Amino acid sequence: MKTWVKIGIPTAILLIIIGFIGWRIQAGVGAKPVKTITASYQTVVKDISFTGNTESVQSANMAFEVSGSIKNIFVKVGDTVQKGQIIASLDPESASLQIAKAQADKASAASVAYTAWQNALQTQQDTNAENAKSLDAKKQAVRDANAALQQSSNVYAQKQSETQSQDYATLAVQTGVVANQTAYNAAQKALASAQASVKTSNDTAKHAVASAYAQYISTQQASQDTAGLSSLDALTKISQINAAKSILRAPFSGVVTQKNFDIGEFAAAGSAVVTVAQTNDLQISADVPETDALTISQNLPASVSFDALASQEALGAIVSQIYPAAKQIQGVPTFHIIVALTSQNSALRSGITANVIVHVDKKDHVIAVPRRAIITKSGKTYVTKQTGPKQTSEVEVATGLLGSDGLEEITSGVHEGDVLVTP
Repeated sequence: MKTWVKIGIPTAILLIIIGFIGWRIQAGVGAKPVKTITASYQTVVKDISFTGNTESVQSANMAFEVSGSIKNIFVKVGDTVQKGQIIASLDPESASLQIAKAQADKASAASVAYTAWQNALQTQQDTNAENAKSLDAKKQAVRDANAALQQSSNVYAQKQSETQSQDYATLAVQTGVVANQTAYNAAQKALASAQASVKTSNDTAKHAVASAYAQYISTQQASQDTAGLSSLDALTKISQINAAKSILRAPFSGVVTQKNFDIGEFAAAGSAVVTVAQTNDLQISADVPETDALTISQNLPASVSFDALASQEALGAIVSQIYPAAKQIQGVPTFHIIVALTSQNSALRSGITANVIVHVDKKDHVIAVPRRAIITKSGKTYVTKQTGPKQTSEVEVATGLLGSDGLEEITSGVHEGDVLVTP
């Protein structure tokens, strides 16, 4: 075979292949259609979706206010209870002992206070008697000193009238008068000091009697805070109240959903023994990230569906409560939100997963286009408008509500019927 034939045939084949590929590329470019949409009036809806769990609107973890051993539990999980029905009780022995002790303490305190009052009375009587005896002695000393002074003064006066001079005998009598005067003055001072001391002593004894009597009366008469009860009666009443706290009663009608103790076990005060809930009235509890929660407000409408009830229609609901402060869940600030069901379903149970859609905003009869048709450049927003066959231009627009389905409201720059190019 000739050399040119060997070279020419492969070359021709290669050229044919290259030409075919080029033709296909050119044909593809020419055939590729331009994607367009026509601006029109639509409804734009913004929804926020999140998951939560059903819970009873009213639920109570019932616990004793006092500690003790459980004597009776009258219900089991699933039982329906009525408001005020006895649920459980503690062993009453401890409460009975407390009441007996309080009563014994009252009797003992009253007896001790009475004895103290009587002792204070006796001490007062003894003190008054001793003080009276001491004063009598001081008063007698004053009288004796006064008598001696009067006698010596009379003798001195007589001596002066007899001798008409200050002889030795007269001077001696005068010295006696001075000494008796000094003794009389000292006796008066001693009496005054004794009287002051006796008054203090008597007042102290009197105060001790009054204090002891008041202490005794406090065990018998009504206290200031509780009419008709003495301070010790109040202790007895407290023990009786604590005895009443050893019985658990249903706070409302509902169903027992949990039981945590058995008969004979020790239940500390505040430990939940059983849980009672109203299972026919449920709500949705959810923790929603801040980015979504801050766009949700109270009383917004919502719809709720359930994975466990996939065949059931969504139930109507409303946002009933948004907790005011965020809490951290895995480092993300979240807000606790309660969604109230506006209709119930008898198949629902507490604790199942709920899918919530909150209808945050809605705009009817507004120009709206898919979000992909909008371009943002240098802080401005544009759309590409088709102005003629194979002719387009970028037009600046203003946008409004961004819907959950990707539609975005155009508030200016686009009119109904405008053809826009999309990617």
